[in-house]
Amino acid sequence: MRLLLTELLWQPLPDPLPPPAERGWLRGLARTLPAKMALAQLPPQELVERRVRRGTVQALVREAFQRTVAEQDSAHRPPAAFTQAWRDHLAGLLGQSSIDLDGHGQVTIADLDTGLAWSLFEAASRARKDAAEQARPAHSRRVQWGTLQVQTLEFAITSGGVTLGEVRYGICPPCSTGLLYKISIDPEFQFCGLGRQALGQLEARHPDLTWYTTGQFRHARGFYDRYRQHSPSPWTSQQRPCPHFG
Repeated sequence: MRLLLTELLWQPLPDPLPPPAERGWLRGLARTLPAKMALAQLPPQELVERRVRRGTVQALVREAFQRTVAEQDSAHRPPAAFTQAWRDHLAGLLGQSSIDLDGHGQVTIADLDTGLAWSLFEAASRARKDAAEQARPAHSRRVQWGTLQVQTLEFAITSGGVTLGEVRYGICPPCSTGLLYKISIDPEFQFCGLGRQALGQLEARHPDLTWYTTGQFRHARGFYDRYRQHSPSPWTSQQRPCPHFG
């Protein structure tokens, strides 16, 4: 059973936590079955207390994750470096005597199941890695946007049924120009190569166009400059495509 990142960090945890993906589903089922049978015999009050304890551990792992995400604007960490920074944040939190967790108040680290914390970290970091590696662009679809004399389209980048990014752009085939209006990647998946994948899709779906970007991408100019060096399509730093874009 492979869980998504959102399921592991934001939704109630499955109990027990599924083992790492194995070749045969029967083998994974055999590993979790004894734990499930033992849980079924626990009194209701003890089950509630167990859920609360597991929810606190989940909040701690999530806190370490969110701290790592918050650093991405300046750190620009690729996947492996992101995972290491997340691991370091978690280790730092577990090394404290106590921590104030949102929604859980003051938590004493010694009272937590640190083994579950690291198991959850491994499962969640693997889920993030798998989601980025398995991300694929959806089909482009026409959208109505203003009264421009060009075709406006958009597509999403998805993984496991979850949208990780969105792209909106316009094309004018008669003038052989394209304009990238918007590219947005979920903060949790930035610097995982999804931006390059999106630009590559624009080129593959609409070859022989000269591509422009809007002024909103000035902060990402370095990214576009590097991409242009290896792109089969021309990308220009100018911001005035053909007159049909208005």
